[in-house]
Formats: sequence, C-alpha cells, structure tokens
Amino acid sequence: AVNLAADYSSNTLDWLAANVADNEAALRERAPAVRRLVWGDEAHTAALLAEFASPFDLVVGAELLYDPDQYPALLRALDAFVAGGTLALLGFTHRHEGERRFFEGAAAAGFRTATQWREGEGAVPRWAAV
Repeated sequence: AVNLAADYSSNTLDWLAANVADNEAALRERAPAVRRLVWGDEAHTAALLAEFASPFDLVVGAELLYDPDQYPALLRALDAFVAGGTLALLGFTHRHEGERRFFEGAAAAGFRTATQWREGEGAVPRWAAV
C-alpha cells in the first residue's frame, strides 16, 4: 500500500517530513511520502496520480472545511483520489452553516456521506467526522 501525507502549506509539509523521519523506525515500509497537494490544480493532481497508485484505500483529512470558497477545489481533489472502494474520513470543527454547501456539493458529485456530530467540551467546539 502507498501512504501519502499531503498539504498545501510548506510549513505543514516541513512538520510532516520531520515527523515521518523521527518515526521512521516504527513506520518502516509504511512511512508515507510527503508531498504538496494543491486542491483543484489539474496538472498538479495529474502529477501526483502518476507518481502514486490510485485510487487510495483511505483518505484522511482534518480541518478542511473552514473556507467555503475552497469547497469546489476540495471536491475535485477528493474526486481525483478516491474511487468506489475508498473510504474518506474528514474531521472538522463546526464553524458556520456554510459547511452545508460542502455536503450538498459532495452529494451532487456522487459521494455518499454520513456525519457523526460530537459536542465539544470546555474550549473544544462542536465537531464532526464525515
């Protein structure tokens, strides 16, 4: 299986690469490759798909729904990296009602979604896993 850790931010990529290097002995052959991912950039997506086997078995994302203007690009990226047997788990903090646009777009794109809401405690706001 191919494991890939991706983000847009160079700061996050530096952190991911350092974390993978620090845990190389424990990860062994499961150590993920660390790459930049630009949502909605078709040429960039095509290069990643050429480098790695697709579709992926599992796609995990965290805190991806903060900017509704990015939902179409996020959905295009998900569509490129998942197939019928792929499980995509997205965790996010509930920030605004605009998140509904993501789920509407996902349904229109043919994704099946199930959301499990969790009430936050203390300073932790309401959040969900999709």
